[in-house]
Amino acid sequence: MSEKISAIVSQMDTWDTGEIEDSFLSSCIFYLESEQGSPAELCELVTQIDQEWLAETHKKALFHIIKKIALDSVKSSMVVPGSIAVMAEKLLVSMGYEDESQHVEGVAKSPSMFFSIESLYSVIPLWRVKLARANLKANAEKIISILAGTPDQKVFEEDIPFLIENQQEIWYNASAIDKKDDDWNSSIEEALSSLPKDITIPTGLAVLDEAIQGGIAKRNSPYSGRLLVVAARPGMGKSTFAIHLATVLADTYCDVAFFSLEMSKKQVQYKSISCFDYMNLSYQKELVDPIRSHNLRLRSYTSAQRARLESYSDSQMIKRLHIFDTSEAISTISAKIKLLAKTRKNLSTVFIDYLQLIEGCSGDAQNTEASNIGNVTRALKKLATSIGIDIFLLSQVNRGVENRSDKMPNMSDLRASGRIEEDADIVMFLLRPNYYDKEKDEYELALSVAKNRHGMCGTLQCCIDLQSSVIFERQSF
Repeated sequence: MSEKISAIVSQMDTWDTGEIEDSFLSSCIFYLESEQGSPAELCELVTQIDQEWLAETHKKALFHIIKKIALDSVKSSMVVPGSIAVMAEKLLVSMGYEDESQHVEGVAKSPSMFFSIESLYSVIPLWRVKLARANLKANAEKIISILAGTPDQKVFEEDIPFLIENQQEIWYNASAIDKKDDDWNSSIEEALSSLPKDITIPTGLAVLDEAIQGGIAKRNSPYSGRLLVVAARPGMGKSTFAIHLATVLADTYCDVAFFSLEMSKKQVQYKSISCFDYMNLSYQKELVDPIRSHNLRLRSYTSAQRARLESYSDSQMIKRLHIFDTSEAISTISAKIKLLAKTRKNLSTVFIDYLQLIEGCSGDAQNTEASNIGNVTRALKKLATSIGIDIFLLSQVNRGVENRSDKMPNMSDLRASGRIEEDADIVMFLLRPNYYDKEKDEYELALSVAKNRHGMCGTLQCCIDLQSSVIFERQSF
């Protein structure tokens, strides 16, 4: 960094960002209107700045015009069409911000301390740190405000963990600026070594394991961080599929989180117990009189069923399967997953049943349904990657399937299909032929892998028993 630039940065020795904002905007206007700076260089610079970094509406308007002109100049070598300040003023007036328009000229004519585009680049890290400090302070004030209120269990179970997670996220984003992982040698060495044998957890379904790289990825393994979408029309067995996998995984290896936005926690627990009992009897090759859903619902058991049920209270499955049953926004669901991941180091998989019931997924005044769903899938994909877990997201498909002779859904049947397809690593569709044709085998289940970022696609044949909430291989039935 040159002495001149160092001197500029040293002048900005307070936490206030106003001086940076004014100088940045006036400098950009100078470069564009006087044609002193290269439009390509300026274009690259402004794409690194978020409009939300600017505190006031008139500054946001100025930046909007600056960015548009810089981008257009690169595309068509256009000349700046008049005064940038005047354009910003007109934009503000047209949007109903007449009072804000009065401040534009003052910012545009403020003294610039940035004498080159290089000096503008040099101040970005400092600007981000100042903004991070403001965000940390605002978030901390929310924590203090909540703690000053009426004591509430929800505060400590949901609100505080969410805000603490916010603090960590703000700090991380500021501290990780411009850091790059250039350790190519270690990546090549790792790629040349043998793949570890214990990086996946078998689901108990060989055909499924083969399709998804050996099973569910263990936490922070080379395969972890996947978003797996399981979609179907109602009645096809989505929840049964998810409960079966969750039960098997919790029993055999890892902690599992199950967010049920449709059924109550008790209903999921009962289905999981039925599945657990069925699987245990299968392992012992004594598949006689399994505990079915109706046994639990009616409290009607044989003496053998009762004895097995009593023994399950101390099982690993009960200890590892964590069920949540309130319909919540994606931010709250994410906060709970992050908190569970910190307290359960063995958490490897999360199931969410189902996408369209997450708060905010329907269209609203601000965004379309497709946009809202896309925000959720993108957040879940980022969450899976950051924590190093696999997330199964169940989803409904459109009614158009009902009007076709082939009832197996495809990508276009997904709501907001483009956004879901973009974010998901794997997309699977379920079909029970018996649902549409009573002549078909009532246990038949077809599983179509329509997208697989790291493996094969195709249709898998399995069996399903809705009464016991189990999925199993055709040959084992």
